[in-house]
Amino acid sequence: MSQDVIIIAVPAAAPSSLDAPASSGVWQRLLGDCLLVGGSTAVCHVLAAASSLLLRALLDPAQMGVWQGLKLALNYSSYANLGITKAAARELSVSLGKGDRGAAERGLDVAFTFSTLASLLYALALVIAGCWMLRGKTDTAWMWSVGLWAIAGLVVLNRYASFQVTMLRARIAFGTASQVALVEAGLTLACTGLATWLLGLPGLYIGTALVMLGSLAFLRRCEIPWPRWRWNGAEIVRLIGIGGPILITGAASALFRSMDRLLILAWLDEPEFQLGCYSLALMVGTQLFGLANMLAIPFTPHCSELFGRTGSRREAARLTARASELQIAAMGLLGGLTILLVPPVLGYLLPEYHRGLAAMRISVPGILLLGLTAPLGQYLVAVNRTGRGLIAVAAGAVVGIAGIYTAIRLQLGLDGIALATAVAYSVYWAGLSLVSIFPELTSREACRYVLVTVLGTTPSIILALCLC
Repeated sequence: MSQDVIIIAVPAAAPSSLDAPASSGVWQRLLGDCLLVGGSTAVCHVLAAASSLLLRALLDPAQMGVWQGLKLALNYSSYANLGITKAAARELSVSLGKGDRGAAERGLDVAFTFSTLASLLYALALVIAGCWMLRGKTDTAWMWSVGLWAIAGLVVLNRYASFQVTMLRARIAFGTASQVALVEAGLTLACTGLATWLLGLPGLYIGTALVMLGSLAFLRRCEIPWPRWRWNGAEIVRLIGIGGPILITGAASALFRSMDRLLILAWLDEPEFQLGCYSLALMVGTQLFGLANMLAIPFTPHCSELFGRTGSRREAARLTARASELQIAAMGLLGGLTILLVPPVLGYLLPEYHRGLAAMRISVPGILLLGLTAPLGQYLVAVNRTGRGLIAVAAGAVVGIAGIYTAIRLQLGLDGIALATAVAYSVYWAGLSLVSIFPELTSREACRYVLVTVLGTTPSIILALCLC
């Protein structure tokens, strides 16, 4: 989660009227950054897959279910800053396109100060929640309490490192960001694996903390200028005004993506065990979604920079469509191979988790479509129309909750939950496409985008249905 102080200035250029989805310079830089991020991400995902398998070999399904629930609490911590970090990153990227980043740079210190204080309040809430969980009479109550206290400390560490990564990506400094990702992946395999082997679930908390401390040490080693403490009420209000819609949409999207886990914990018997088995689908889904984001990560600042330079939503929409087409072309084949090859391997390595294998297969097509929503959402951020994404989230959530409830009532188990979630993800992608780039595309461009997506996901859908 780090990068050096290299700030890559993006030279200004006049708007282009070429048939390309954006100026050739932007497209070439985007492809270059995709190759850079893609190479490091591929290595990181190999290490992450090894870490995931190792942890599941060391922990039983119930313990893994508790960890999956605790990770939700850690992931939600990024929304405690009311969107101010995302706003500061957007302002920085747009200012690069305009050739004037001075004002945006000055707001970074304010954003860091506010987000750090917000993370401390969030951590305090987790400590209180951990104390409340001690009142429970279940066998897992103590695991939940200790876990929440541990996550409270991790929230603060994570805020420091993730802030630096966000801003470096906004500056389009992907070289150092890739280095940090590799350091984190290596430390995760070594530290969490060893600590979990020695101490079990508590060791996983300790190992995760060591990974975050290692990331912070790497940031210091790169001599990245540390944000300073600065309070400016007017600037905070301005950034929250920009980041508020991003926060609301992002939080709604995060809840939507977590609905299967949350409803398993709320509605199924033996929820920790069931979620532990279902974590096979989550593990594979995380890897696929992360690979899909190889394109979305460098795409975000480039799209904002393009919009800042040209002021054209159409140019940004065309760049988004072409980037998404490239993404699904690469991910479609990988999804099919995942459905065919991964379940037998996981069934052999993790026999205790066998109840989640079919759900893993069924979930893959939905994950492919979910990955396509990343550039669509970032397009809305770039053109400052984030609120539109709530329409798509609401549609997907209604379909998902209704589908999961029906699956549970019909006793379809984890397979039914995975199918309902995949359908919800497809509705989310369709809705987000309609409210984001479609209004700016020609009919031909929109048809091409849909056709490429359908052709890219259909083989995975057929394989998943035939093999399950």
